[in-house]
Amino acid sequence: MQTTAPRRGVENSSPGAAPRRDQAPPPPPSAPLLRWDEVPDDFVECFILSGYRRLHCSAQECLASVLQPTNETLNFWTHFIPLLLFLSKFCRLFFLSGAGELPFHHPLLLPLWCYASGVLLTFAMSCTAHVFSCLSLRLRAAFFYLDYASISYYGFASTVAYSYYLLPGLRLLDARAMSRYLQQRLGWQLDCSLPIALYSALVLPVAFVLAVTCTVACCKSRSEWCAYPFAIRTFVFAMPLSMACPIMLESFLFDLRGQNPTLFLYFYRRYFWLLVAAFFNISKIPERIQPELFDIIGHSHQLFHIFTFLSIYDQMYYLEEGLLQFLKSPPASPTFLGTIGYMLLLMLCLGMVIRKFLNVADLCKQD
Repeated sequence: MQTTAPRRGVENSSPGAAPRRDQAPPPPPSAPLLRWDEVPDDFVECFILSGYRRLHCSAQECLASVLQPTNETLNFWTHFIPLLLFLSKFCRLFFLSGAGELPFHHPLLLPLWCYASGVLLTFAMSCTAHVFSCLSLRLRAAFFYLDYASISYYGFASTVAYSYYLLPGLRLLDARAMSRYLQQRLGWQLDCSLPIALYSALVLPVAFVLAVTCTVACCKSRSEWCAYPFAIRTFVFAMPLSMACPIMLESFLFDLRGQNPTLFLYFYRRYFWLLVAAFFNISKIPERIQPELFDIIGHSHQLFHIFTFLSIYDQMYYLEEGLLQFLKSPPASPTFLGTIGYMLLLMLCLGMVIRKFLNVADLCKQD
């Protein structure tokens, strides 16, 4: 009598039989999310009670978690989507004649390359830190140190772009216009050439030192002795914004609104978004008011991400306008050392800062 051969996968279907090698093992169930008292102290965010991933997740589990309802999911997406938007915007500027007819490697676009690297690195590093923060305690610290460094890098890159595309067009930094203003308003006979030249020479070195100092302060804010880490980080992140003070002074002393309405509108709207972002980052509203309700969707860090994105979007708009004005009659041609060279040196210094903090003994013991 002819017998039929058993079908693949059926012969070992008895409850006690071992699975065949050619059978794929069943997918592991997704790890349950944890509460704040089930994770290390370094994982716990203020007023966020649930939605935590376990420590020592694999890289695959970390990547899969961006599609799961954890308290980090929207932290990732609120910066990953802006990353894609800015990437497309910079590709248009560099490669699709968005910056006039200049090729992407033209020296006049070097400050824009610096700015683009700062924006993209900030969003990319933030996404990386939020996704892979549960690999280990040491890697968590490393990723967030890199996140802080990327923000300082972005702040300095913005100053580089400002110094070429925006500041030379201000009457505040025009010695003749400023001397005339002081004579008409105050009756002072002053030659402003020297202080303006001094400011122009020091703006990038001062911004460089400020970027390194801010990174050190933010890394220190992760230590246990820091009582108000979010307030310190918010203040430190705001420090590089002081390099844009000439634009603010221009609006007070001269008719910036009439002379350059685009810069006036988007500059002040950017700072409004930054104030709103700082409010959420420091106050921890709304989760402070209703703990656990906003653990997955709507907590303050997600709102902080959204409003910082809006601020950079507005900054990008008026920088692009400044670039187009700069290209019509560039007052000075950017140099490689004065742009890319500065950025490479800053990366080296920030890397040394991060390495120093990662070598702290008590941090190594936690892992």
